[in-house]
Amino acid sequence: MDAGWILWRRRRARLFLIGRISAVFFFLAAVALLDGVQALLRTGHDEIRMIAGESEGISGPCPFQNPVASDLVLRIPEDAPLTFELEGFFTGYLIGNGMWRGNLVAQKGAQTGVWRVTAFFRGLPEGQRFHVSVFADREAMQESSPSFLLRFGCEPFFAATLLFLAGLFFATVTFVLGRRNTVLLRDLGFSEIFRAQIKGDSVSLWCSAEGASVRVGEQSLVLDAEGHTLAHARVIRSEKNVFTLVSDNLTVTDGCLVCVQKQKDGLRQDASETQWGSCRPHICDAKE
Repeated sequence: MDAGWILWRRRRARLFLIGRISAVFFFLAAVALLDGVQALLRTGHDEIRMIAGESEGISGPCPFQNPVASDLVLRIPEDAPLTFELEGFFTGYLIGNGMWRGNLVAQKGAQTGVWRVTAFFRGLPEGQRFHVSVFADREAMQESSPSFLLRFGCEPFFAATLLFLAGLFFATVTFVLGRRNTVLLRDLGFSEIFRAQIKGDSVSLWCSAEGASVRVGEQSLVLDAEGHTLAHARVIRSEKNVFTLVSDNLTVTDGCLVCVQKQKDGLRQDASETQWGSCRPHICDAKE
């Protein structure tokens, strides 16, 4: 077997392997992303999770034009190991409405528990409710996380980003290797079939016409990926560097090839040969 064919088959096997690796990384990235999204949906906008000894920022709308610190009241249960520190009032970034901002502080050594905290302004019947979960340590918070990945200490959105970048890297390698393999196949005198359609008793085939010397109306050989001759096909159209061929009694499988070069300079077409002999270019010094 010519060195060019050995190189092409080796690259093709490598191409499929790297492509599958890329698909696996993209799949894992999608799983990690879905895990993070479902965790956000299950948590809710009013739920706060914090560790003992740490603080968490909270904010809300302010109905007054010129509020003072005494207007805002934070109702914290007596048994809750929480304190509130008001930072102040500010104007909202989007529509310019009044806002308040502060920090909830969990006491050091606090035990795991859940409390309801309500923030309201004096004179108003309703307020803003927060469900605050305090955990004794980070391990306890991770174990109760709605995110499966976060339970093992892995942030889902960060993991999704890394997995996506890894999949993108292998997809790029697949594309570059595929282009190199296409050029090598063209130098060998072949083009890979990328589409096939059964029409009655015949089969229509489509392949690249780049570097082809076969013309419309001429016959060409069709081989499988192992180099065995399958049938003859006639070129009926050449449009936008793509050949359309028609053949009878042909079963097309993955990796089937069309010989797109005429017999010249050691290239011969002989339907009696069945192992890479139907269209064998004179390339024996190809190197990786």
